[in-house]
Amino acid sequence: MLFVEALRSPEHMRQATAKFSGRAPLLANMVEGGKTPLLAAPELQALGYSIVIFPGGLVRALSRAATDYFASLKTTGSTAASATGMLDFGELNA
Repeated sequence: MLFVEALRSPEHMRQATAKFSGRAPLLANMVEGGKTPLLAAPELQALGYSIVIFPGGLVRALSRAATDYFASLKTTGSTAASATGMLDFGELNA
């Protein structure tokens, strides 16, 4: 696998896949706010990438959910406003 770091445009990404295609599977590293443009998996596949990772997305989404949850809890003194966005107890146990 080949990982070319921090390509800064779709054109640079296209150039990398053209240059290295067939030598090794190419990996795209999609980091929100990173130097490489954030593209969807189908777009990356069309550019010649066979592997894509989104390594930070889940922790960013969970961090936002936690921030919103605690802000609401602080403001209202309750978790009721957040309940619809939670798994219920049975779903959590499953």
